[in-house]
This record gives sequence, structure tokens and C-alpha cells, in this order.
Amino acid sequence: MSLAEGVSASIRYKPYSTGVITSNVEPVPAVDPAVTGGQIMRRVSSSLKLAKDTYQSNEVRTDRQIADFRHGKRSVTGSITGELSPATWFDFIEASCRGTKSAALIALGPSALTSIAADNATSKFVAAGGDPVALGWRIGDILRATNLSDPDNNAKNFLVTAFSGTSNRNISVYPAPDTMTADTSFSLTNTGKSVYVPSSGFVSRKWGIEIYNSDIDVSRLFTECRAAGFTMDLPASGMATMEVPFMGRNMVVGSGASAPFYTSPTAETTTGLIAAVNGLLMVSGAAVGVVTGLNIKMELSPSGDAVVGQNFVPEIFLGRANVTGQATAFFQDTTLINDFINESQVSILAYLTTTSAVNSPAISVYLPRVKFGDADVATSGEGGQAITMPFQALKADGTNPGDEATTIRIVDTQAT
Repeated sequence: MSLAEGVSASIRYKPYSTGVITSNVEPVPAVDPAVTGGQIMRRVSSSLKLAKDTYQSNEVRTDRQIADFRHGKRSVTGSITGELSPATWFDFIEASCRGTKSAALIALGPSALTSIAADNATSKFVAAGGDPVALGWRIGDILRATNLSDPDNNAKNFLVTAFSGTSNRNISVYPAPDTMTADTSFSLTNTGKSVYVPSSGFVSRKWGIEIYNSDIDVSRLFTECRAAGFTMDLPASGMATMEVPFMGRNMVVGSGASAPFYTSPTAETTTGLIAAVNGLLMVSGAAVGVVTGLNIKMELSPSGDAVVGQNFVPEIFLGRANVTGQATAFFQDTTLINDFINESQVSILAYLTTTSAVNSPAISVYLPRVKFGDADVATSGEGGQAITMPFQALKADGTNPGDEATTIRIVDTQAT
């Protein structure tokens, strides 16, 4: 008999037809989420499991032994961990934000902006008309142009870092575009999809997540799982990683004709991996070149309480979106320390690419309002000295041009 190997295990997932959980009924998996479709998930590891409360009898007996032990409430706990790549994690990021991804790309041309010029020295595009913010562009968007008079500005990623000037027509971008006189025949489009934590209209989602061990033909389907946040870890050297925790209601085991559960899942994504060495990190609009690590965590604090008369939870409750993190940097000057001392509000914008190509698949993460909770400078050793800055992300009011009224906004150029 074969023994299961990790390399033979695959993770597949599929959304249910509705995110609503019925308190006293579990859906039949063959009906919802149903066996067709699904998506194979790239991963490093998974700790998903069926957990149960257990109860041991406290009865005092003359035979000095324990005579009863029971199982109680069951629920799914654990997480999926992997390396960060565009498109791969966006479904679960959207679910964690409890928002809805942007509906369509916003392409602006002469009819909206009249003309567009570019200035390398100030790293800006300058529109002659319209209002790019009112038309839908935001800080953190990744623009690509077609038909500009300077060909080096076409088919190239430009990260929007700020808006200024009359009607927000000065569009600060990274990298700096080639200087170009006003062009009246062009198109600039924000690529991919974006999502942020909304202020209302929260969307509940749930997933059927299967781990299939093909070598022993055993399937474990974790039912009605809610994504409970994520942790994005960006080391200065090495691959960026992602972890998504879940809470669900039950597990169904299958083998033989019942395995795998999802019969025709879409192949895993093939996008490149994010390495934090590629890209850009900005604090309050200024590029920072001394950061040695960045961690961003969204925690939704899921809960599912037991009730009388059934052994599964009636609901999986999600709490508020608590976004925290930590930045570590070489100790360079007083800037970061003063941000802490003065309780300054700063913004953090991370631009993460898979390669050094000008149109590389990319992810941007924008925290428009952040406060540092510490500024610990460790004085040790002979080499560079580090400063550690834990932070709390807060909801912005949306009045700064290009900001949403949110705590976090994420753009993924490959999400669909």
C-alpha cells in the first residue's frame, strides 16, 4: 500500500453559489459547490484540518478510571501558505477585504484628458483636461500606455504615486517617463483588478477547499470556509510569501469514485514569483532604499460558537479588518524616528514585480494612513544598525486626491 507524499498533494478551491451560511443546515457538497470547475492552488504548505472540541468525564469513580470521552463542536481551522505571485492569491484577498474587485479597466484618451505630456525630471504625466481622479484612477494603479509619440513610454508599467495640480492633472508615476510634448493621440489604461476594504456593502464569501492526495487517491473537502485575512511577508532578499487563514464548518473525506471531488479544475496559475528586490517602496510619497523587510497582516478574527442540538457552528463571524505590520530598515537619519515621536500619519506604497522587465506582472499594496507604534534601534555588532518599526494601518478619509476611504487597497495586474 502506498504512503502519501506531499509532492503528490494538490489544493483545489471553488466558491459556493452564495456566501450565506444557513445556521442549522449544511449544504450537500455535490449540489453546492458541486464537483465541476474549481481552481488548483499553488502552495508551499497547508495546515487545514477538521478540529473538534472534546470533553472528558470528570466523574469520580471507585475504579479510579475514566469511563467517557465525547466529541463536541467541529470546525475547520488552519491556513494555506505559499510564495506570492500575481493572480494566484487575488480571490482570497478580495474575500478578506469583503469588497468587490474593480469591474473594468479605465482607459483614458484625448476625449477625457485632451492631451498628455510627460516630464522625466519631475516623474510626471501632465494632462491638459479632465480629472483623472474623478474619472476613476487611484494611487497604486499601474498604468500602461499605447500610441504615445515617445515609443519608450508605451507598453510600460507606470505606478501612480500621487495626483496634484488643477483637477488632479499632474500624475506622479514610477518609473519616470521619457520627456514628451503634449500628445493628442494616446490611451492610458489602469491594468488588472483592484480591491479595497469598503465602508459599507460588505460581501460574504465561502469556499470549498479540497486537498487531494493523488498517490493514495484520498480527497479531503473542507466545506464552507471563510478567508480570515492574510499575511504578506516581503524580505529584502528571497521570495515574498503569503499566508491565508481560514475557518470552515466541516470536512468530507472521499476516495475511489469520490476522489478527487473537483473533477475539472482550472490549472494553477503560471505567473512569476514576487521577489521584494524587484519594485519600489515609498513612505509618504518618497522612495525608501534602506528598508530591509516589510510585513503586512490583515486579521479578521473569525469566530464560530457552539450551539445546542448540532455539532457544527451556525455561522462563521468575521470581525473588523485590523491591518498591522512591521518595517525594518537601516538606521539612516531621524526621519522614521520623528514619525514615531510626533505620531505622524504616513502612507506606505509597495510596488512588487516578478521581473525587471518594464511591463512585468506586478502587485501594488497601498496603505494610505499609517502610524508607527515603536522605533526600536538595536545597537549591536559592528555592521549596519537596524531600526524596527511596527505599525497600525488606519482608515483614510478619502479626501487626499487618489485615495479611497479605506485602510488598504491592492492592485494585481494579472487578476481577472
